[in-house]
Amino acid sequence: MLLYFLNKFAFDAPSPWGIYFQDSATPQMEGLVELHDNIMYFLVMILFVVGWILLSIIWNYINTKSPISHKYLNHGTLIELIWTITPAIILMLIAFPSFKLLYLMDEVIDPSITVLAEGRGGPKPYILNKIVNTWKGQRKCNIFTNSFGLNNFQYCTFHTRIKAGSRIGPHNIDVISVIVGSLLGDSYANRRSIEGTRICYRQSSINKEYLFWLYSFFFTNGYCSNLEPRKSTTILKHKGLESIHYRYEFNTFTFRSFNWIHEMFYHKGRKVIKPIIENYMTPLCLAIWISDDGCWAKPGVRIATNCFSYSETELLVKILKNKFNLDCTIQLLKTSNNYSIYIKSSSIPTLSKILLPHMHSSMKYKLGL
Repeated sequence: MLLYFLNKFAFDAPSPWGIYFQDSATPQMEGLVELHDNIMYFLVMILFVVGWILLSIIWNYINTKSPISHKYLNHGTLIELIWTITPAIILMLIAFPSFKLLYLMDEVIDPSITVLAEGRGGPKPYILNKIVNTWKGQRKCNIFTNSFGLNNFQYCTFHTRIKAGSRIGPHNIDVISVIVGSLLGDSYANRRSIEGTRICYRQSSINKEYLFWLYSFFFTNGYCSNLEPRKSTTILKHKGLESIHYRYEFNTFTFRSFNWIHEMFYHKGRKVIKPIIENYMTPLCLAIWISDDGCWAKPGVRIATNCFSYSETELLVKILKNKFNLDCTIQLLKTSNNYSIYIKSSSIPTLSKILLPHMHSSMKYKLGL
């Protein structure tokens, strides 16, 4: 029996009708226990003060047969100030730690691992919003650990039954390379308020095979739905004549972890080039970029950089020289007063060796093949 009561009062083992709380395991619970202790302190203090006043009145009534004999106990500025200000001070002392606890409990935490326990079959682990049960094979890949701080594993399928803002990655080097190369070329990033960013792809029907290859890449890695690229029609008028153009398009899922890509490429709604892009310029990135904006200009390759300024084009030339040892020059397009990058014929063998393992077969004509 003695051990039973010691267990209730001294030890931390949970038991029916146990006394007080168990040891806290989280900062929130520690705050709740601390707030409970503070409130109990003030309640006990108020209980003793009010009890002492009531007993004094009762004792005075028994001895003098007069309810209240002190003249300042009924009327007096000082006593009215005391019993008005004192409760307000006590409430303030309780309010400050309670507000602190409220904001602590309102903190948004993005967990690395979430375990979902369902009836039969045991727990199903969801790792960074990728459900293990839907893996399409596990493969190793390189991750930019300095940007993401994550290990070098990429799981191939994202869990699609979650909110867009909860898709947090990680993204492997292949995915980042394709996205960066596409944004240097024809695609664009669509920032969707606080939800995140999606990458939008548009290609004419001439490049249908190439677009479906991009779609297959993103679908296999779990970055878009199983709805194939949709076909759309555009009517253009030129000198009174109408021409019908067909194109195919698709979008990736919206990822909050794509917002940094949008910030890297856009400033006030305009595409820009920043030095940090050099960190993500891989052979695959270059292959996608040339597939989008490159063309064979015998005996070299020209890359259209019409939407970039001269200084931005100069930065891209510098990156190509530093990363791939390509001999490039900047050419002025007199018809549009814009600039393009021209890779000289002396660097075409090097360029072909870099790009051919990564370029889709329908785009090899841009290397003169």
